[in-house]
Amino acid sequence: MYNKKEDESMEPINLGKLNNIARTAAKGKVDSFEERTRRVVNQLKEHAEREVCEFGPFKTVRVNASAVNPKDALQDLILQITPLPKSLKNEVANFEKLRYLELIGEGSMGQQESVILKRGTKKEILAKLNEEDFVNKVLEKAKEFRVSFIED
Repeated sequence: MYNKKEDESMEPINLGKLNNIARTAAKGKVDSFEERTRRVVNQLKEHAEREVCEFGPFKTVRVNASAVNPKDALQDLILQITPLPKSLKNEVANFEKLRYLELIGEGSMGQQESVILKRGTKKEILAKLNEEDFVNKVLEKAKEFRVSFIED
């Protein structure tokens, strides 16, 4: 049976309140380039400890930080550890133990620049990644890449 009293006590539907959740939802925090670079360095350390062997060949270990802004001149910053090229086998002492720690920047128009940050054993590469000012050095190089890409 219909009860008019119950109907009067109910609050009418307010369509503005229904969508309130969508309007007040927290927006995802966008990390700064420095935070993303710091995270990339930490990820590379973790991967290097597991995936880079002390002796002999191994698969390249690579992590990257992509730009949030598609108009940024520097679109990707890649940090990687690679074995030395086979062409250096007879020219370099301790060839089987040496690795490259490399930073690569990729521009918005397909440009690419790279720099070798360290050549050494796995232990030396990990020590370099653990240096206190390593992230700042990577950020400085990234700034140089960005300037170079803008000038191109």
